[in-house]
Amino acid sequence: MTALDQVTDINRRHYTASVQAGRSAVADLLPGALGALVSAAAFTALGLRPRLAEFR
Repeated sequence: MTALDQVTDINRRHYTASVQAGRSAVADLLPGALGALVSAAAFTALGLRPRLAEFR
C-alpha cells in the first residue's frame, strides 16, 4: 500500500504541475486571441455593410 501511495503522489504532483503550466500558457495567449476575435468581427461587419446596403 505504501508503494501505491508513493506512485499516486508522484502522479498527483505531475498532474498539478501540468495543469498549472497549461493554465499559464493559455493565460499568455488569451489577450492575443481576444484581439484576433474582435478584429475578425469588426472586419466582417465592415465587409458586410456594403452588401447589406444594397437591400435598402
